[in-house]
Amino acid sequence: MDFFDEISEEAPDKVNVKPFHTLKKKDEKEVHDWCKKVVSTLEKQSVTRHSRMRRHLEVYKGTNSSLNRTDIRRSEKQFLNKVNKFVVNHLHDMTETRISQLCRLKPGVNILPTNDEFEDRNAAKAVKYLIDHLWYINNIDFLRQKMLRNAFIFGESYCFVLWDKSKGDLHPEYVKARDMGIELESADEVRIGDIKYEVEVPWRVHLQRQKHIENVEYCFRTSVVATETLKKDYEDKADKIKNSSNIKAFDSDSLTDHLLEEETVVYEMYHKKTKYCPEGYYVKFTDDLILEMDYLPFSHGELPFIRITDQDEPERLNGVSTYEMVAPIQKMHDNLSTMLAKNIYLMGHSKWVMPRGACKIESLGNDNTIVQYQGPVAPQMLQTRPNPPEAYGFRDSLRNELGQIYGIQGVSRGQPPKGVTAAVALQFLNEQEQERNHTAVIKHNDMIVNLAKMTIAVAGDYYDPDDGRMLRIVGKNNKFSIRHFDSANLSKNYDVRVELGSGLPESKAGKIQRIVEVMQMKPDLLSNERWIDLLDLGHSDKMNSLITVSIRAAESENEDILAGRFVGDPEEFEDHITHWKVHCKAIQERSFKEEAPPEYREELLEHIATHEFVMVEKAKVNPLFQAKLAELPLFPIFPNGFTPLSREQQQIVVQGQANKGQEITGQIPGEDRQELEPKQEGEKYE
Repeated sequence: MDFFDEISEEAPDKVNVKPFHTLKKKDEKEVHDWCKKVVSTLEKQSVTRHSRMRRHLEVYKGTNSSLNRTDIRRSEKQFLNKVNKFVVNHLHDMTETRISQLCRLKPGVNILPTNDEFEDRNAAKAVKYLIDHLWYINNIDFLRQKMLRNAFIFGESYCFVLWDKSKGDLHPEYVKARDMGIELESADEVRIGDIKYEVEVPWRVHLQRQKHIENVEYCFRTSVVATETLKKDYEDKADKIKNSSNIKAFDSDSLTDHLLEEETVVYEMYHKKTKYCPEGYYVKFTDDLILEMDYLPFSHGELPFIRITDQDEPERLNGVSTYEMVAPIQKMHDNLSTMLAKNIYLMGHSKWVMPRGACKIESLGNDNTIVQYQGPVAPQMLQTRPNPPEAYGFRDSLRNELGQIYGIQGVSRGQPPKGVTAAVALQFLNEQEQERNHTAVIKHNDMIVNLAKMTIAVAGDYYDPDDGRMLRIVGKNNKFSIRHFDSANLSKNYDVRVELGSGLPESKAGKIQRIVEVMQMKPDLLSNERWIDLLDLGHSDKMNSLITVSIRAAESENEDILAGRFVGDPEEFEDHITHWKVHCKAIQERSFKEEAPPEYREELLEHIATHEFVMVEKAKVNPLFQAKLAELPLFPIFPNGFTPLSREQQQIVVQGQANKGQEITGQIPGEDRQELEPKQEGEKYE
């Protein structure tokens, strides 16, 4: 059995086996035989497609495949007057440029609840923190690069979203037992587990042969594991686990096949939830036995991967790489470059043509080539032109056609058209190139949305409230804040959407230029601190002024108060004007008036009233501060003071919200009415 034996024709697309749902799931032998038959057939059908992917990888690397098929000793032998193949790998550069274009799009998603309830909106924010946290610790930018690179080279790429019980922090119960002095073996170390992302190359993923990916019900994933490691993982079946003999695996590093030694090929079959297989199924097996067999371990019911393709053709299941169209041009460019190099080596030096023995060769030096012949012809020196200019023109035409078909022009590669120097013209050319790449942007955004949805679903399956899971949420300045995450938030339904970008240019230079132009036209539009924050000049503390810090602190207070978390009273040393502006912005939203719980609304209003009290007191002794207050159009929000509701009154209000139609007076029986009257202006409430 060979994974990658080349055949001349593509095998039929159909697998002549009965559907999986007709099997007796408790009969391991029947399930094992079915899995082995199906995966063997799928491997044979994919040989030609996988061989094509190998050739694309050779083109991307710029290697000469002929050297891989010759004897090593002959390939290393130096031949005189021999010029090896000369490769100018434009396709590699264009591929990386295309990846960079899509990686400029930040993987931002917006988590929206399916209803307008205030608690669900706060839960959606918590889930957004979860996504940001997981994508930070798993380096989502690096994963996107791998996904896009595989898709552009091979035509498609897969990212499996799985659960790894060995990841995450130590389980609180394990830590408690350890701290109590209970002796525990290192092998018994228990962790809370976490989500893992695994980017897989397409020749290790075999899909059920269907016309569309939506109709695929099952897939097989192939991996190679050290036999001894596999025996450790499945000690109860160690005596039945054997090495995979006479099987070759492809090595992407050397671009060759090699026989497996002390290794075992492991297959994983995932069957999604369907009408006749409502629980889904998962089987992990080798050629000799079944290692695991159970229902699909994910509640989302789909195949546990996210796929992105380069090009799609009607009724063709697997993606198609653009390399199939541009690789011949790249090879022609390499062949022409090799021919020009050979001709330069051959004709680049002047040559003495003379009869043999006509002169003493040593006296001529080594700068010229000597051609000796028999005959009475006088010696002469010949000087020829190595290559005509038409050859170089044809070579440049090939490069331009390569970029045009692949969709990467000179602007993206730092080579603008001759005579075009204006920034507006260059920006126009760049935007035209991005328009050409719009379909790839749609696929990229769809990949990000599906990745977030599957992440939320898997986290909801395995996150336990008793884990004590703490999330490090990356702030705007790469500073960490710790928040306790309630895994119950993952059981809610959410809409996941890609966050829309701003109207600013994508490039750093263009973005700064556009902001500076707006600053010059409308200098009073934003404060200096807001301009600095928008320019994103750096994350150093030197760029964070007092007002910038105060803005972010006030925004954090708004979020915590409206989420029901405790926030202390304003302090004397705070920038009260900045805090007051941010808090007032929050209460202007319609959702604050109609959706925020009454107790949270009262808490924020009381917080604002305390700020106003401190601001009035400070204005009495500071005329400059008083002048700044006069510039605030809404100040004061509470001219006659603010009377916050007591906890008992808040409970009455909440009860009245729940019991519609019952009249709520807000009066607490037995309480002095005078205590609820507004106090004198400027007096602080206890």
